[in-house]
Amino acid sequence: MTNVPPRLRAAVFDLDGTLVDSAPDIARALGTALAQHSLGPIRADQVRPILGGGARALVGEAIAAVGGDRALTDAVLSAYTTAYTAEPVVDTTVHADARTALQRLRDNGIRIGVCTNKRTDLTREVLAGTGLAELVDAVAGIDSVPAGKPDPVHLTTVLNALGVSAAETVYVGDAEVDALTARRAGVAYRHVAWGNAVDHCTVIERFSDLLTLATETTRI
Repeated sequence: MTNVPPRLRAAVFDLDGTLVDSAPDIARALGTALAQHSLGPIRADQVRPILGGGARALVGEAIAAVGGDRALTDAVLSAYTTAYTAEPVVDTTVHADARTALQRLRDNGIRIGVCTNKRTDLTREVLAGTGLAELVDAVAGIDSVPAGKPDPVHLTTVLNALGVSAAETVYVGDAEVDALTARRAGVAYRHVAWGNAVDHCTVIERFSDLLTLATETTRI
C-alpha cells in the first residue's frame, strides 16, 4: 500500500485498454499482417486480453491465438507496424468518462501523464484522434525509455516530466503489468473495472472516482 498526500498532484494513465479501447484498430492491423502468412483473422475481443506488453509481445500472442508459429513474430511485427501506423485511430474510442474526468482533474490542479508500452508517436496520434491530447501534460512511450513497463523507470520518467514525486501520484491501468509497474515505482495504483482481472487492487468504475483522491488522507 502507498500513502497519498492530502493533495494529489498527478494522475498517470496507461493508454490501450485503460483510457481508450484501441482493440478494433489493433485487431484490424493484426488481421492484415497475419493474412500475409495465411493466418487469422483475429477479433477485437481476442486482442483486449493480450494488450499491454508492447507490440512484439502483442504480435507473438496474436500468432499463438490463431494457431501460428511464433517464429513468424518478426515478419508479422513488421507488417503489423506498417498497417497500424497507417490507420491507428479509425474505430478507437475512449473508455467511460475519460474526457470529462481528465478535464475535472486538471481543473483541480492535478497534472496528467500517460505511461504506455505503445510507441510515443502512435500514442500522441491516438490521444489526438480521441480528443485527449490537450488534456495530457506528459507522455512516455516504450521508445522513450531504456526499458518499458514493468520497469519502474518507465513510470518515474513520466513523474519527472510532470515534476512530481511517487508519493504525490496515482497510476491507473488495466493489466497486471500496470499494477506491477506501480508497485515497483512506489506509486499508488487504481485498476479500471473493464480491465483484466488483477488480485489485490482497488478498482474504479469511472475515472471521476479519482477526484476523491484530491483530498484523501488515508492509505490506499
